[in-house]
Amino acid sequence: MRCWKGGAAVVTMGLLLCACGNSTRPGAGSTPTPTTRQSPGASSTPSPSPRASSSPSTTALASCATSQLAGSLSYGQGAAGSIIYSLMFQNVSSVSCTLFGNPGVSLVTGSAGVQVGAAATFVNSSSATTVTLTPNAKAAAVLQIAEAGNFPASSCDQTAAVGLRIYPPGQTAALFVAASGLEGCRDTGAKLLQVGPVTG
Repeated sequence: MRCWKGGAAVVTMGLLLCACGNSTRPGAGSTPTPTTRQSPGASSTPSPSPRASSSPSTTALASCATSQLAGSLSYGQGAAGSIIYSLMFQNVSSVSCTLFGNPGVSLVTGSAGVQVGAAATFVNSSSATTVTLTPNAKAAAVLQIAEAGNFPASSCDQTAAVGLRIYPPGQTAALFVAASGLEGCRDTGAKLLQVGPVTG
């Protein structure tokens, strides 16, 4: 009876050992099944595509009105019987606006601002680009004024000018810029002035 009990114990232990031997161990004789892990914060629901802003679309800026601008004349350099100036435009308003093209320019005299001779001839108009002026920003146009003394007296009728009448591009109201030392020709056949387009 004692031997039988011992044999049963041995058998029982053998079964336990057999059962343990048949268990599957990680990495032993089998290929782990790959798992796909979701990145932190990711959602199984597809992200919505970007939507257009609900704010109104930006409209094109308006041309600078004369009332939005202040003009000034920056003295430049002499060139072959003429003087080249920078005709400055400054946006003195609180909103942005644009300038495109050549300004109208003429010499004036007297307290009433009477025009002297012919207005400036436009040059380099094909190179004009739209210039955006934010508040307080400036743009310039090149103004060339030939010396009145270069013209024969018979075709000039030379006279002193007190400043310039300036029409910003596309505007019918003018600015006045005072300037000393300017001489013009009353004869409109004498073309003293040339002006280029406004540039930034």
